[in-house]
Amino acid sequence: MRKIKGFKLTLRPHEVKRRAKKSRIDLEAAGLTDVPLAKFLDAASKTVVPGVIFETFGHPDPDQAVLSSIPGLAYSVILATLHESFKTLVVSHPSVPQPLWNVLQEHALDEAVRFASGLIADEAEKDACELSPLTTLHDPVALEAALRKLDGEAKLGVSLMDGKLSPVASLAVSQSWLSKSKVKGRK
Repeated sequence: MRKIKGFKLTLRPHEVKRRAKKSRIDLEAAGLTDVPLAKFLDAASKTVVPGVIFETFGHPDPDQAVLSSIPGLAYSVILATLHESFKTLVVSHPSVPQPLWNVLQEHALDEAVRFASGLIADEAEKDACELSPLTTLHDPVALEAALRKLDGEAKLGVSLMDGKLSPVASLAVSQSWLSKSKVKGRK
């Protein structure tokens, strides 16, 4: 099991703009044109303290049916959180509209998961495997299994409350390890 806390989180302005546009958030009305947005995201990335824990479980595993969407040789579970540092950031910037915080939280969690998934992909490559797309875990049974297997509460301070992860700025995902086809690439 690997635990990494406090790594550099890069919040990309173009990605925040894309997600804000998709969510119909007017960044200019919030005073976040290009330069102020870049400064705000830079300050936010220095304030937020992300953390991830992840582990790969081989086949057979009793929780594989609950945690792995695609049967494979193994599967990895990633638990990412922004801890309470994200809540602190929200409180310290009351002028930022709430819908934008949702966009920022989603983007920051996606970046934390992408970081961990990149490390898992390197391990999978060494074992001649490729990874399935990420599957976000929403079901309370799956979330409970993920927290139990990763010891999420003790290692990262993430728990399950009313069927949802707490703190709210947390995310659990899984990926299956699939054997690379030896036929792949042949014509």
